[in-house]
Amino acid sequence: MDLINELLRIRKKKVRRIIGCMSGTSFDGIDVAIVDIDGVYTNTKYQLLYADTFEYPQTLKELLTRFTNHPGMEDLALLDWWIGKLHVEAICEALEKSGISKESVDLISMHGQTVWHDPKKMSLQIGNADMVSSEIGKLVVCDFRSGDIATGGEGAPLTPYVDYIVFGKGKKTILLNNIGGISNVTVVTDDLHDLIAFDTGPGNVLINLAVKRYFNLEYDPDGEIASKGVVKEEVVHRVLKSDEYIHISPPKSTGREYYNSSFLDRFQVSDPYDLVATVTYYTAYTMYYAYKRFIFPKYDVKYIYLSGGGARNRTLVRYLRNLMPKKRIVRFSDTFSKYKEAIWFAILGNEFINSYPSDLRSITGARKRKILGRLAVP
Repeated sequence: MDLINELLRIRKKKVRRIIGCMSGTSFDGIDVAIVDIDGVYTNTKYQLLYADTFEYPQTLKELLTRFTNHPGMEDLALLDWWIGKLHVEAICEALEKSGISKESVDLISMHGQTVWHDPKKMSLQIGNADMVSSEIGKLVVCDFRSGDIATGGEGAPLTPYVDYIVFGKGKKTILLNNIGGISNVTVVTDDLHDLIAFDTGPGNVLINLAVKRYFNLEYDPDGEIASKGVVKEEVVHRVLKSDEYIHISPPKSTGREYYNSSFLDRFQVSDPYDLVATVTYYTAYTMYYAYKRFIFPKYDVKYIYLSGGGARNRTLVRYLRNLMPKKRIVRFSDTFSKYKEAIWFAILGNEFINSYPSDLRSITGARKRKILGRLAVP
């Protein structure tokens, strides 16, 4: 491949076809979105052509969980190879199912699987991008977070920048909250420098840990288990006092390194149904607490839009509505909600290929604008 000519060819195209891949902190699998993108920055327009989720095998999920609790170099090397291989399989299967030819794809934009995130110091996403590039025969943009950390940023969250690109054209102030393993919020106005975004705290991670421990399930379907339990509010407020992260002012980010099995042990609720209900309410309450302390005093927010797997947890959404009866809480469509972050990373890949520096100064605390990502070449 003539790299310079290939980069120029992609940049000159009016519409670029980019495959976005996202693997979240829930360790559930790979979301693949095939997207046509026109323009760059606030002139970006996109069309989702196809999206699908490719679930991790149970043995990989268990290995990822083991690694986060007891990191080891041999496991890290195996995981990097294995997740890269699964990305290749997921992309090939998505192309076959969609009927979209590999030849029509210009670029792959791959987040990778986060296995360690230490704000302002390091953030490690694995899944061998060089393997993906060589096997698929396409350029792969990857490693988006390192550049932000190198300029003094938290390294997360990154997708709020795309929230602004897509939703910042209107005059209304809106709040977007993606509830993945970790919950992250963005307040979008028509001014990028007025944007605020940060991780509010746990999303699905504590709920998933609880239902795995006591019900041997990967998640709580529609919040059914939580709906059968009783919330122990005194426990919620006790744990909230001990939760160091919740009280930190933005910019800030967190991960499974903090909200883990040891954190779940703080709840000390004996009945499994009551525990899941209490942890679900805790998740809702930490979101509400973050809004009340850091957002509502500054922004006039009437609408809250939810996406991610947690948006499908009806009990969690009900708790949020009870906590904020005067706010309009809306769930995005199931397709957009599920694949938003994969689409957004396709757009971040488009920003990279056009050499457009992302401005995360008000989001992560970075010192300057920076082109995020690096390139893997076939």
